[in-house]
Amino acid sequence: MTSKLVWILRRIIRQIWFRVSVYGLAAILTALVASVLADFVPKEIANRVGDGTASSILSILASSMLVVATFSLGSMVQAYAAASQSVTPRATQILIDDSFSQNVISTFLGAFVFAMGGLIALSLDLYSRAGEFVLVVVSGLVITLVLTSLFGWLDHLANLVRLGETMAKVSSRAEAVLRTRAAAPRLGGVSPTAGSRDGTAVWPETTGYVRHVDPFRLQKIAAKAEGHIRINSMPGNLADPTTPLLWASWAPDEGEITAMRSAFTLGLERSFDQDPRFCLQVLTEIASRALSPGINDPGTAIGVIAAQQRLLAIWCEVRIAGEKLPADCPRVMAPRLSTDDLFDDAFGPLLRDAAGMVEVGGRLQKTLASLAALGPADYARAAQSFSARAILHSDEALPVADDRERLQALSARVASTAGL
Repeated sequence: MTSKLVWILRRIIRQIWFRVSVYGLAAILTALVASVLADFVPKEIANRVGDGTASSILSILASSMLVVATFSLGSMVQAYAAASQSVTPRATQILIDDSFSQNVISTFLGAFVFAMGGLIALSLDLYSRAGEFVLVVVSGLVITLVLTSLFGWLDHLANLVRLGETMAKVSSRAEAVLRTRAAAPRLGGVSPTAGSRDGTAVWPETTGYVRHVDPFRLQKIAAKAEGHIRINSMPGNLADPTTPLLWASWAPDEGEITAMRSAFTLGLERSFDQDPRFCLQVLTEIASRALSPGINDPGTAIGVIAAQQRLLAIWCEVRIAGEKLPADCPRVMAPRLSTDDLFDDAFGPLLRDAAGMVEVGGRLQKTLASLAALGPADYARAAQSFSARAILHSDEALPVADDRERLQALSARVASTAGL
């Protein structure tokens, strides 16, 4: 788990404007350093640069990079719009956070800033002949970097709008979030105790989704008061003035209440960072859209079910090790994620949407049987429950008796594996 400051810094680093600013600053510094390095260039080498050579190269670079950067930004916007239409609008944030795309755009804009900075410096006569030689050499390096980025960008752009590529990015992000949360299943805190809700309730001042919780700040407040804090609104929950954010075991003053509220970041949309359930829901949305009558793509739904199976298997494995780790915030109590909730996020909508497709329903039953065989009792119970619910939906949606009997046989295997 991360503190609020680290979380904010990570979000800033993911923004494209941040990378563009860093690349632009580096480009300006590079253009200025060229005049400093001129003292190390022998005169006979510097004289090989003709008059106007550096200016011509930089002019071409500036004009071309502006066009390329504009084209690339337009392509990114179109790719995000296409992903929003073909996949789900919730997946576009992961595409926007893609570091490769941001690095490429930043490279193009950085090259443009470098060229403009060099032209301005030339017009002010800041460079000697040796300085112009250094500028030409650096321009060659920048052009090489731009060409390398451009070739990679063309390949990346061809795959950016592919459904499979978007699914892979969402699945990869989901795995990272699941592993992080499973390693700290209670946000680094401990299990709630009886009576932990009997303290003083702290309420939010507005309504919004809990995007981030800073357990370290809560630990510091509780340690100073020699008390305990029980978190009620976990990441992904919709907090409102009628639902407590937390309970404190003592009577906090206004300053402590304000500090505790500041440990919670609320927003209009959910965030992936501490919310594994949101990641699973986004994948399920992809499957549900694929199963809509207008698209009718059962293969994508089957691929999503396979991805959900892998993610839930990872959660089962990592959370066991996470439960054995010492708590980083022993004065903070928090509930862990419910297995039933995770199964519901991963498969709940598919019970309805895949009811009339025997191939998808069969894959779902086999997946539930595999998850039931992992061992934990809560997985076995959840798998058997969702298997039975899926049969209820399919019995209503499938007109052919053989199809219904096939799924019922697979469901019986789930119950047998679960030992229920």
